[in-house]
Amino acid sequence: MATTRKRLERIEGEVRFREWIGSERMLESMSEEELEVLAATGQWPDRPEPAPGTSSLDDMGRLDLIKMWKEALRRFAGRNSEDLEFYALHGHWPEQACRYCREARNGLSK
Repeated sequence: MATTRKRLERIEGEVRFREWIGSERMLESMSEEELEVLAATGQWPDRPEPAPGTSSLDDMGRLDLIKMWKEALRRFAGRNSEDLEFYALHGHWPEQACRYCREARNGLSK
């Protein structure tokens, strides 16, 4: 039973890894307008995945890609949907308020 569970976990991890690569390749190929639509609505563009060889990720080795994936997992671990929405709109986490965010917050409190 433990062997089956470990195998399923390994397969699920591989699926999540491949989904991450696909989404990173798509993000890399998107225009600024498409990125803004994605950030505002959560809607991915309705177009096929970029062709093989068109992404910088395509030239990387599996071990380097796995390192990047694990770093992305660490960066987003424990974040709720509000944090993720803030990050998508601002490019930083709420606790890392930039000058613009602090000014906006101060302006609201006056």
